Amino acid sequence: MTRHVPWDPWPDVRWDALAVVGGLVFEVPEGWTVSRTPDGVRLDRSEGGPSIDFGQTVGDPVAQVSRLLGDRPDALLLEAAEDRVTVALTEPDDVIVRDLRVVRDVRVRVTVASSARHWPAVVAVVDGMLDSRWHRSLDKPTTGNRALAAVAGPGPTLPWRTPVGVLDQLVRFRDRGMVPAAARRSEAGVAARELGFVGRFGGLTDKGDELVGPVVDHDALLVVESSDPASDTPPLQWACWMQGQKCVVRAGQPDGSEALGIVRPGSLVAHLLRWLDIDPVDSVGVGEPVTITTAQYEDRSGPCPSDVEWFRRAWAAPRWRSVNGWSHQAGKGVHGMIVPGVGALTLERGEDTITLRPERTAVVVRSAVEGVNAFVAVTDGAQAQR
Repeated sequence: MTRHVPWDPWPDVRWDALAVVGGLVFEVPEGWTVSRTPDGVRLDRSEGGPSIDFGQTVGDPVAQVSRLLGDRPDALLLEAAEDRVTVALTEPDDVIVRDLRVVRDVRVRVTVASSARHWPAVVAVVDGMLDSRWHRSLDKPTTGNRALAAVAGPGPTLPWRTPVGVLDQLVRFRDRGMVPAAARRSEAGVAARELGFVGRFGGLTDKGDELVGPVVDHDALLVVESSDPASDTPPLQWACWMQGQKCVVRAGQPDGSEALGIVRPGSLVAHLLRWLDIDPVDSVGVGEPVTITTAQYEDRSGPCPSDVEWFRRAWAAPRWRSVNGWSHQAGKGVHGMIVPGVGALTLERGEDTITLRPERTAVVVRSAVEGVNAFVAVTDGAQAQR
């Protein structure tokens, strides 16, 4: 353990662990090794895993990301700012997160390509190296890269779009060879037959049984809701039932329909992030915190209670989205606040007050990734015991 100088809050310098790329000096964390690359250095964990590349900025650092988005319409653009670009790529049983930082004051780019399982820990390491005694990060509002967002595709999609209640009806009548005529002729019943989930008399087909199985007998359940705290409109709900290596996902849509699909656990987080519909461009990032009363938080019909510029924009937004999810089996959830035109906010409750502060988009993304990682870890354990 390093020693401290009593009046110095920082540990003693590990001089043999310093690295320099362009104008950036940083300390290589313990447990990581450093090697030279043609334009900088690469950091690798001693026990293996994702790498972190530091290189000098030459030309347009996001040009490669733009080409990637053009080639992969299923790529999900999570953040597109002048100093950071984050993209999630869905693979058959994994999500690869590509995270690019552009440190313009020292003309350095930092690149991470990591499985979503490791991404939160790796970006925490990068955050620490970019905000240290050697280099202080600048707290200033972000500027979005709209040109990059314009070439981004829709991201991963679930294969079936249905009216509300189709999955519930399949579960309800799963053991019936013949379903009552009224249920068969309902909007949900007609859609179920058109999609091949049930036969002529309403009984489950093999396709329908595959969809219903994990819902009835699941290892873990994750439910996430999105609602406006100032609206009585029922929340949109995203739910995943996981059975071994099979996930049934139901995602409520703003138009009142539902999307259904069966996906692998490794790709699950990309579908949740797509449903969260985070704007990659409109993010304030930093700003003065604003405290309002709980009554104002739950009813924004009155005049704006603050002169802070970002909050005035938030107050004028027609809808806020409070995201809350939980898995009892994982003991962890997903939480965040998203306001169109402002981006992610963190929320702190007082006795009768609410304090809001703008944050980078990565705060909500990390919460979703960590929540799904914990959820998948539970089902991995259940699968090992089978």
